Amino acid sequence: MSTEIVLSQVSSKVLEKLKENPYAYDVFIEAITISDPNNWQEFKSVFYHQEFDKLKTDVPRLLAEGKNRRLYLGENWQTIQFYLTATCGEEDLIFPNSYSKDENDLLRVNAVTSENYLKYERYIRYFTADEVKEVAEELSRVAQEDDRERLRKICQKARVNFGEREYENWLEYTELFNELIDYYKNADGKGNAILISIG
Repeated sequence: MSTEIVLSQVSSKVLEKLKENPYAYDVFIEAITISDPNNWQEFKSVFYHQEFDKLKTDVPRLLAEGKNRRLYLGENWQTIQFYLTATCGEEDLIFPNSYSKDENDLLRVNAVTSENYLKYERYIRYFTADEVKEVAEELSRVAQEDDRERLRKICQKARVNFGEREYENWLEYTELFNELIDYYKNADGKGNAILISIG
């Protein structure tokens, strides 16, 4: 089964709590399924006693933000990653920086994965609010580029033959790509960070 990716918006304050105590992520990610705020205690077994006591005061915020809209890229992240970075596949989960221009003047933007990850949790990555702002700006620039010309450069960079079929395949993902841009713009507008769940 291929790897799937889900993006979640979080405030900088919640991100700091998750960085301090990555086990709190279980409460955050399951918030959608927790209708009774007291039911979060079923996760008590994953915490050390002192961590559990410290977390109690943060639970209402974790639950509230965990119910925010998420962006499910699913397995389609690979196509989006290819369009943004000229890399694709699980071996390329990490694209080193949020954005760069290469020797062919190809703007390469990492909006799907990140080098930052929660302690002990390499499959839960994040962009800080400042990084989200930068990525949102670069995504807007990519959105203004001509799709066909960009794909030609990407295929050249990735040593893939470019043809009409590659362009037609990409068109199937443009709606999801636009959702990704809107998601980053929305997060930036709220000053939020973004969590990336890889699994």
